[in-house]
Amino acid sequence: MVKRRNGGIIRGLGPYLLLSLTLMAAYLYIAPVRTVAQSAAVIGIPVHFLASLPSTALNAMQGHLTSADQLRSEFEAMRQRNLILQTRLHRFEFLENENARLRQLLSATPSQAEQVTLAALIAVNPDPGALAVLIDKGSADGVYRGQPVVDAGGLVGQVTKPGLFRSKVGLITQEDQAVPAQVARSGLRTVVYGGGPNRPLRVLYLDRNADIRTGDLLVTSGLGGRYPPGYPVARIAAVERNLAESFMKIGAEPASHLGQDREVLLLWLPGAGASSPGKDETEAKAADD
Repeated sequence: MVKRRNGGIIRGLGPYLLLSLTLMAAYLYIAPVRTVAQSAAVIGIPVHFLASLPSTALNAMQGHLTSADQLRSEFEAMRQRNLILQTRLHRFEFLENENARLRQLLSATPSQAEQVTLAALIAVNPDPGALAVLIDKGSADGVYRGQPVVDAGGLVGQVTKPGLFRSKVGLITQEDQAVPAQVARSGLRTVVYGGGPNRPLRVLYLDRNADIRTGDLLVTSGLGGRYPPGYPVARIAAVERNLAESFMKIGAEPASHLGQDREVLLLWLPGAGASSPGKDETEAKAADD
């Protein structure tokens, strides 16, 4: 039964095989047959295109027809990548702001200061009325008593208690602090005194006819040799003239950030800090204790 079926298949394919061999031989050796075959091939191009159109369309749609599980997986991967990129973006923004802040801090240094050192704040009282901060530099780094300290806004104060590895900085808002200053607009010289906790700075002993007004910027004058000239100290907040009094009552707000930044600059001026080594070591040990 199987042999008869196989024999029937061979007999059925025989004529087609014979026809195929005949056409191949005719294509190779008879020129008119080749011409007819080439013409038929040209005519068959549209037919071939139409016949292959369904498979071509299906292949093109395979990239768009995805399962819901695959879409969810791709969405989760994209969400995680987006979270990572956002985190990195925040870091880049922080570094960009940090870079700009440090550039601003360094650009606040006049050319007269021969040396500056960046110091980090290690202890800051959250009370806005606090009058001192602690920095991570001490006499081991060359810090000395009375050394001026500035930030990106202007004059912060001076080192009041240098330790071996850290120092206390008294802010200009302390009542016992006095800064020789001058009005940047007019050059009028004056002295700025600390006002105490949560109180404005005081500008004393100015004649009521002096050329000073609200909004004027006061900068260090350099007199006395304690502070180098040109650093912003305060901005005039209030001017009260009383004809019955010889001097005006003037209040000012500090120009610096007063310990709100993370870093400050310690300034060295020519010939400064040349105090006795034994005295410095004694003060440093006392401060660290």
